[in-house]
Amino acid sequence: MKFLVMSDNHGRWQKVQEIINALKEQVDFIFHCGDSEFPSDDPIWEDVDSVVSGNMDYDPQYRKIQTLETPAGKVLVLHGHRHGVNHSNTQVLDLAQEMGAQFAFHGHTHRLYAEYKNNVLLLNPGSLNHSRGPIEEKTFAIITLESDAILVDFYDDLLNKIPRLSQSFNR
Repeated sequence: MKFLVMSDNHGRWQKVQEIINALKEQVDFIFHCGDSEFPSDDPIWEDVDSVVSGNMDYDPQYRKIQTLETPAGKVLVLHGHRHGVNHSNTQVLDLAQEMGAQFAFHGHTHRLYAEYKNNVLLLNPGSLNHSRGPIEEKTFAIITLESDAILVDFYDDLLNKIPRLSQSFNR
């Protein structure tokens, strides 16, 4: 099973559509962690399984938090600005555990990371608009779920895998 996770594109409609069109047949679920700056009824969301509001999304029809049951487990999706992600991922982890989620995806910081903690994969896919921190590329993530491992690969906005950022976690 594969998950595509993106966030913080800040209006780059064409780029998000390009990524969705290129990868929708290769992944099982697509998640967007907010700050798209698109209307909630934009046709771009037709192939996206879960999308939440970010601090720059003003359409009240977006949900602040979503969970989605998948064959691989429950996924929690949020933006993160209400959950202290600028300082740590502790609140996100606590919420994921409270909700029984095995995966917690968020954005907001524009800093990509993946961490497997207390049987929860915590992930920020980075930003499709501009990166902050040591990673300069504009990024999104693809998670491959195997029976005994979780593989996390980050890609730049030209759909090139960035091998130096790949991570693997034992399940």
